[in-house]
Amino acid sequence: MDTEQKLNILADSSKYDLACACKMADEPGRTRGPEGRWIYPAVLPSGRKTFLLKVLQSNNCVNDCSYCPFNSKRDAVRCRLMPEELAKTFMQLVDAGKVSGLFVSSGVRQCGDTAMADMLATVELLRSRYHFGGFVHLKVIPGASDAAIEQAVRIANRVSINIEAPNAQRLGQLTRGKDFYRDIIAGMEKIQRCCQEVNQHRESKGRKRSQTTQFVVGAAGETDKEIVLATDRLYSRFDMERVYFSGYQDIDKKTEPANMNLFNEPEKTNPGNPDNIFVREHRLYQVDFLLRKYKFSRDEIYFEDNGNLSLKDDPKLVWAKRHPEKFPVAVNKADLEELLRVPGIGPIGAQQIIKARQHHKIRNRQELKSLGVRYNVANGYLAFS
Repeated sequence: MDTEQKLNILADSSKYDLACACKMADEPGRTRGPEGRWIYPAVLPSGRKTFLLKVLQSNNCVNDCSYCPFNSKRDAVRCRLMPEELAKTFMQLVDAGKVSGLFVSSGVRQCGDTAMADMLATVELLRSRYHFGGFVHLKVIPGASDAAIEQAVRIANRVSINIEAPNAQRLGQLTRGKDFYRDIIAGMEKIQRCCQEVNQHRESKGRKRSQTTQFVVGAAGETDKEIVLATDRLYSRFDMERVYFSGYQDIDKKTEPANMNLFNEPEKTNPGNPDNIFVREHRLYQVDFLLRKYKFSRDEIYFEDNGNLSLKDDPKLVWAKRHPEKFPVAVNKADLEELLRVPGIGPIGAQQIIKARQHHKIRNRQELKSLGVRYNVANGYLAFS
């Protein structure tokens, strides 16, 4: 194959990783670029958004992960991009203004450090030969050596090891090739130490290093409660920048959900609807925001009897319905934390309310809508006087 053919195969392979694909109508999500390759949004520490080419360096893999379409037991077209091929082609896309950053991962070719060597060489070329100072997210292969992790943190902006499952028992249902504590948790600890060391010194060259991880949702029969409790532990223990969630796809069906826009959620909550896994993914992202941005504790997240989040109502609305004593909230008097507890009001809307009422009283729903409040959701939980 030539470089273009390999890039098309390896970039398209990222469609099986749907993290950040489910979104509200006004949020950026993954999109197909002009050449049909997937472009993903990323939020930088400064709050600025950048758009990443997401690609595998190689889809050769010796692992047996049941959720992966490129595991060693599957019949797939295999290929590998050499470091120079990927670096040169990526820079052509940057120069053409089609992407501004790179998200590179890989199958486990031969062993973890063999796969890491190709990715690290690619990023080293971008930094040294092409003088690319932009955003790079580099996936660390579970079981990678300390030396490989140290180099990854030195040259990339963001590094991650996918946790995939909430505990060792669940991971064992997905693969026999990964040890939960030795290959994943120990790797996260090493990444955390390296990020702290680099961020504390001038070596960072203005690039803050951070760590993320990702769960595959629904692959091992785990409940949302297991994932939420594990997510809370990850934030507490590893100072994660973000935790991501990717709804498990039945790769044998070779289908993608027709509509990843979840703004009209109720039509997707039929128990028999195959898109329910993507509603689950979306609910987990909403919980993640409650934990990170809204100052909710894990004890304030409520689950159904089956251990999963409600498919019908978002988790903040579920909390509000269980705490009628907290409402209605006075629009013109409530502090930031009280406003953030109101369904339909996010951090931006809450800040806008506080800013607007410094000049005048907010008197009606139209004013709230203009401030970014989803009044159809917030109605009944607010009082104007």
